[in-house]
Amino acid sequence: MHAVIMHERGGADVLRYEEMPLPVPAPGEALIRVRAATVNHPDLFHRSGRFLIHKELPHVLGMDVAGEIAGLGEGVAGWREGDRVVAAFEALGRERDGAYAEFTTVPARELHRIPDGLSYAAAASIGLAFTTAWIALCYNTALSGRDRVVVHAASSGVGTSALQIARWKRAHALAISAPGKEVQLRALGAETVIDHNAPDLVDQVKDAFGKQGATCVLELVGRATLQQSIEMLSPRGRIIVVGTLSGDVAQINAMDLITKNASIIGSMGIIRPADFDRILALFADGTFRPVIDSVMPLREAGAAHERIESGAAFGKIVLEP
Repeated sequence: MHAVIMHERGGADVLRYEEMPLPVPAPGEALIRVRAATVNHPDLFHRSGRFLIHKELPHVLGMDVAGEIAGLGEGVAGWREGDRVVAAFEALGRERDGAYAEFTTVPARELHRIPDGLSYAAAASIGLAFTTAWIALCYNTALSGRDRVVVHAASSGVGTSALQIARWKRAHALAISAPGKEVQLRALGAETVIDHNAPDLVDQVKDAFGKQGATCVLELVGRATLQQSIEMLSPRGRIIVVGTLSGDVAQINAMDLITKNASIIGSMGIIRPADFDRILALFADGTFRPVIDSVMPLREAGAAHERIESGAAFGKIVLEP
């Protein structure tokens, strides 16, 4: 089969489209014919060396996969060849070869059935990005209609997912993003969109919420924005940290946090299987919609990484073998 393989860590040019042996499903696993994979920021971090890959190189990236079952390992029940399935879990593309390939193997316990009417590209695009936003806003902060939520990096996969969840929860949402994306962000549920380069960013956020500040900030940027996130909070507000795109180590004024009785909450976890199935159903019935920047051939994975790194993408980039 063909796959995108990295033999070393580095820039996008280390991703090589090559042949490799077809994987064989172990007991309890399924062999998946990949129809769609997506590019996530952790893929870029695993490629560059910022994140640790828990296996020896060479390595195949890709944490989201959608396709059909092409074979079953010993002991797998409840599935059959030809079933349309999707899976997204952090071990895929980190502890084992991932989805940047024509075939990959997945533990059967990680599989979810793709509802009728939902394409492979749409199903794959949900994966890590939407479940990350769901864990942050539904598990770790219980977002509600009383909330005033700010979403940093709002045009990213997690950001576009968070806006849709906020709208579904009837929260008031404000998007912070690079310029030129206001119309798209408003269509996803942002009531206000602010340029992330604005020198008066905090004041604009407060003005948008009637001087009250935000009750919740979804923090994806880290070092460059964490202090601003504290400043834009209302009393007893909370910051949910799901990413550190600008760097892991941030300097903050702790007294600002104290005087507001505010909290900073880290968010990482595993989506409950029933919730993943519920999310798929909500996409199938149109409650949520896939936000796909572009669909590219698998062999162009390097170009996909470069597009993500440039900040040009809006939503997910899908790779198709």
